Amino acid sequence: MNTNRKAWLTGLFLWSLALVVGCQAPAEEEAAMEVPRSGLYQASELALTMRDMAKDMETLRAKADEGTLTVEEVEALMQTHQTMATDAPTKPSDIKPSFAGYSEAYLDQLEELRASIERQDSREERLTAFNAAIGTCVACHQEHCPGPISRIQKIKVQP
Repeated sequence: MNTNRKAWLTGLFLWSLALVVGCQAPAEEEAAMEVPRSGLYQASELALTMRDMAKDMETLRAKADEGTLTVEEVEALMQTHQTMATDAPTKPSDIKPSFAGYSEAYLDQLEELRASIERQDSREERLTAFNAAIGTCVACHQEHCPGPISRIQKIKVQP
């Protein structure tokens, strides 16, 4: 390869690298971009709760798998997730009467998970309880809002 071509390719590479690095927003700018502005979509109470629920369950997935999930952590989930039944949805018309039943079933599944941990059930039994809570989420989303189903299913732990 001749010298001019090498220099040209090297220059192109460096320019591309500078462009990619220059387009990266600093953390403060990224945080500022997430602030809702007037006239743009603002997540409803229910949407925010559901996002928190997914993050919480993803965070606790490893602990469930390792068998280190605690009663206190499950009780914290129950406390923070219980608002879903009363949170305002993005589109009230999308909420069917069955939603309340799914909300209650999910909290019941968390109660069963808490009890399983307290009883010091086997790892498999605790994972069955954890996965049952996730299964309730999937069942609800099949009826109400199917978009996040694949994300939710990834939270399940193989016994």
